[in-house]
Order: sequence, then structure tokens, then C-alpha cells
Amino acid sequence: MSVPAVWPLAVHSAMLSNLAPADALALVSMQNYHGLFWQGDPDTIAALGHQRSIMGESAPVVTTVSFAPDDRNPVDPEDAAAAAETLGATGVRISGAPIRGQTYAEAYDATVRLCEAYSQVAQRRGLRVLLHQRWGTLTTSASQLHRVLSNFDPLVVGCVYDAGSMTIEGYEEYRIGLEILGSYVADVHIANTRHFPSATGTVWDWEWSPLSDGLLDLQRLFRALRRSGYQGWITLADRSPGQSAAALLDADRHTLQQVIDDFEGVGSHNPLRPLDDHVDRADRSDRAPGAPLEVGARR
Repeated sequence: MSVPAVWPLAVHSAMLSNLAPADALALVSMQNYHGLFWQGDPDTIAALGHQRSIMGESAPVVTTVSFAPDDRNPVDPEDAAAAAETLGATGVRISGAPIRGQTYAEAYDATVRLCEAYSQVAQRRGLRVLLHQRWGTLTTSASQLHRVLSNFDPLVVGCVYDAGSMTIEGYEEYRIGLEILGSYVADVHIANTRHFPSATGTVWDWEWSPLSDGLLDLQRLFRALRRSGYQGWITLADRSPGQSAAALLDADRHTLQQVIDDFEGVGSHNPLRPLDDHVDRADRSDRAPGAPLEVGARR
């Protein structure tokens, strides 16, 4: 199994929502992240493209282009692909059909048709379509993602494996999900949530939370990523309130470095649950003892 020495790190633009495109690019670059997962509209895409041309080679890579709202696909395939080309992105993110208001079969058929429409356009332009694993849609779990993706060539249609979304809906053991999806995984999104008793009903509510405080088991996730040989993007999508974007990016980098160095008990790991019950704990055959993996180094 080929195991990467590094994972390139990107930042989801949701973490930079209060910043102008120029300031967002500058901050991502200053914090030494290499990529930007951009969700916007035609105006912000144009502004971002202009600023990237000014920054030249120092500008972070735009990994993927997506459009709000998260559970819809408001831009047609041709326009979405054109936006991706404008920013030099390699991927266009789409969302599975919402499950609310229709049957599973209807949502599944709609999602497959959507992938087909986008894949035809993307293939002509040398882009890759990324189907997002997201709560509230047909594709909340790795298994449901795979059922759709198995209709397509993974070089044309891949997926965003969203560990943060799985804390809300669709959780499956990380190792199993990554084994099921295999080469379809092109990007892994990281965010966290915590859940608490509702003030108005019996079903618990949830809110975004820091990476180190919630349901996300970072150490378990990264051991599964290492073992699966994943070599794609890791995208921070931390929406926890209370810190500036700069402070949040800095804190998250520190947390991720500890997780990738495989320090025991980092993040949300529950010490009472085995981290990886199908192999010996902390299998580190991929690297020399004590040699840390560098986060986000340029390839």
C-alpha cells in the first residue's frame, strides 16, 4: 500500500465568509494552506479569479468550485464548468437530491441523472465532478454515495467524503466507508458538531463545534485515511463560532498536526472505544518511529 508523506490542506470558503476574495486568498496563503474550496456566486468567482491573476504563482490552488445552497444545484452544468475553468479548478462539486418531499427511488434517479448531466460537460472540459456526502440528501453515507457512484468512471465522477456531515447524519465507520468508496474519494472535509438536549422537544439539537470538541473522531479518521492509502485533499470546513478566521485556521492546523503525528487521544477520540479494531493499534509501518508527517507541504 502506498502511503502519502503529506496530505495537501485546503480551506473551505465557508470559513472565510466575512472576507472579500482578495483577503480570503491572502489569509489562506499566509497560513500556508495550499488550496481553497470555493463556494460562491458569479460575482465572487470573477473577483477571486482577478485576485488570483494578480497573486500569480503565490496564489493558493482553487481545488473545487461549488454553489450555494448546499442542498441544491442552482447553476447549470455548462456554467458551473466554465466557472471552474475560470479559477483553474479541477473539480465541480454537486449535491445529491434532497430526500425530503420525495421517495428514495425518486431521489436516487434524480441524483444519477444529475451526475450524468454534469459528467458529460466535465469530461469534455477535463474536469471531475464531485458528488458531496451531505446530510439531508440522498448521499448522506458512504454506502449511498457508492450506490450512485458505481454507475460512473471514478476518473470522471468522484466524491467529497464529508466527515463533518456524518456527525449529523449518515455515519459509517471511517475505515469501512473509505474501503467502499476507494478511488472515488477526491476530497475529505473536516468539521465537527456537538449535540445537546432540545429546549423545545425530545430530539436533540446540534451545533457546529471546534475540531477537538464534538462527535468527530479525528484520530480514528486519519488512521483510516492512512491505512486506505488516501492521497487527496484534506479540506477544513470548520464553522465553529467564537474565533477569527485567522485564529481558527491556526488552531486547526495545530490540531491536525497532532493527529497526523498520531499522538494518542487527540481530538474527540473516546479512549473507551478501540481506535482500529481490525489491526494492531497505531500501525506505523509506513514511517520511521517518531518521524512526524508534515501537514500540507507542497508537492
